[in-house]
Amino acid sequence: MYRLPMVSSPEVQFGEGGGFDFTTPSGFVIIPWVFSLLLIVFGLSGTVEGLVTNEWGVVGLSGCFVIPGCLLGMWLTPTKLQKEFEKIRIEEKPRDFVHRSETGGSTGSFWTGQNSHSPKKDDRGWVFQAPGPEYWDKVDPYGPDDSGIIPEHPTVVGTPKPASFSFDGVLMCIIALFSIPATMASVMAGLAMIETGVDEEFGAFACALIVGPAIGSVLFAITSWSMGTKMQLTIDVPTSKIRSMAAGELELVGQVRRWTSPAPPVLVGDDPARTYNDLHSWRWKYEIYLRRTRVVMTDDGPRTKTEYRWETIKEKKGGHNFILHDGTGGVLVKPKKFENQELGTYIRKWEVDHNRNLGEIFGSLITTTFGGWTILEHKWTLWGLALGDPCYILGKAENRSKDMKKEEWFAEDGITPIRRNDQQLLMQVVGESGVGFAARLERGSELGVLGKVKSQFEYKIIPGVIAAGCLMGTYLAYANY
Repeated sequence: MYRLPMVSSPEVQFGEGGGFDFTTPSGFVIIPWVFSLLLIVFGLSGTVEGLVTNEWGVVGLSGCFVIPGCLLGMWLTPTKLQKEFEKIRIEEKPRDFVHRSETGGSTGSFWTGQNSHSPKKDDRGWVFQAPGPEYWDKVDPYGPDDSGIIPEHPTVVGTPKPASFSFDGVLMCIIALFSIPATMASVMAGLAMIETGVDEEFGAFACALIVGPAIGSVLFAITSWSMGTKMQLTIDVPTSKIRSMAAGELELVGQVRRWTSPAPPVLVGDDPARTYNDLHSWRWKYEIYLRRTRVVMTDDGPRTKTEYRWETIKEKKGGHNFILHDGTGGVLVKPKKFENQELGTYIRKWEVDHNRNLGEIFGSLITTTFGGWTILEHKWTLWGLALGDPCYILGKAENRSKDMKKEEWFAEDGITPIRRNDQQLLMQVVGESGVGFAARLERGSELGVLGKVKSQFEYKIIPGVIAAGCLMGTYLAYANY
C-alpha cells in the first residue's frame, strides 16, 4: 500500500522566555508605535519640568500625554513569541496561512456601497505545517495517522513561557507612577466643569473625567487578573495525547476533523448570499451604524448636535460535533457544551451602505425601533472554527452514551469507526469546569493561545497598583478640591 510522505517534525523547542522581552513591531505598525513613544517622551519631559518648578498641575497634565502613549504602545508592541511565530509561518507556509495571504483583503463596489473584508493574518492559525485531508483516514477517523503526532503538539514543540518582564511591564509601571497625579488632574477638571454649570453633553464628559480613571483601572485590574489565571492554567496543565487520554479533566490540542456528518451551512444574517460551510463552532453578529441630529440648548443659545453609534441588532451562535485529532488518535468533541469559547480573528466581515433599496427593506422596522436615528450602514461579522483548524481544549472527558455510539455505527455514509475498545473511542469531551479548572474551547493550538502571554507579575501585581493609585487619586482630588 502506498503511503504519503510523513509531515516533517519541527526542530524548534519552546520553553523559558528569558529575562526581558523587548520586541519592536514590523511593517507600517512601526509608525503609530513611534508616535506612542513620542507622546511618552513629551509627557515625561513635562513631568520633569513640573517637578523642578514644583508645579503639580503640570505633572498631572503631563500624565494626559504619557498614559495614552503607554496604552497605545502596549496595544501595538508584539511579544517575542508573536514575532517568532510569524517568522516560522513564513518559512513553513501552513495551508491556512497561505490561503489567508492569497485570498484575504477587501472586495466591493463603490457604486453599490457593498464590500467585504477577510483578514490576511491570523494569530490563531497553524504555526507549523498541519496534516492535510490526504493524511486523514477516511475509513477509521479515530485511528492514528500514518504521519504520526501533529508537529505542533506541545509534547513535540514544548510549552512556551513568558519572559520575567517585558516592555509592556515597563509601560504599565510608567502608568502606575502617573496614576495618582493624572487621576487628581482628571477628577478636579471634572469637578470644576460641574461647578461652573455645563449642558448635557459636557456634563456626561465631566462625569467621565471624575469616575472614569477609578472605574477603568479597577476593571483593567480584574480583567488582567482573570487573564493571568487563565494563561497560568494553560501553562501548568500538561497536554494529554488523545491515544492515551484518561477520563476526567484534561488539556487537549489537535485538529478539527469531520464527524459522521458534515457541519450544516451557516447563513450569516440568515441570508443565503452569505453562506459558509464546514464551521464546527461559530457565531455572527449583525450591527447597524446610526446617526442622530438634534438641537440642544446651551448658554449661547440653541445649537445642533450630531451623534453616531453602532447598535447590535442580532447575534447568533451554534456548533456541530467534530473529531479532535492529534495524530495519535481522535476523540469526539461537543462544542455546544462549551460555554467559554474563543474563536480568534473574524473570518469575514460584510458592510453595506443603507441605500434606498435597503431602506425599503429594513427602514420602517429599524426607524420605529430606534426612533429618530438615521441608518447609515449595515455590518455582519462572522467568527468560526473550521474543518482542519487547530483547536485547544480544557475540558472533561466522560463516557459516551450508547445512543451516541449507535448514531455513529449506523452512519449514512457506512463508516463504522467504533470497532475497537480504545479508550478515547468510548469517551467524549465536554465543557465542564471543576474546582480551579475553567473549561474552555479555543481556536488555535497551545502556541496560538500563548502567543501574547505575559508574566504573572504583569498580569496581577502592576494592574493592582494602578487601580490603587487611581482610587487614591480620586480620594485626594475630592479631599483637596
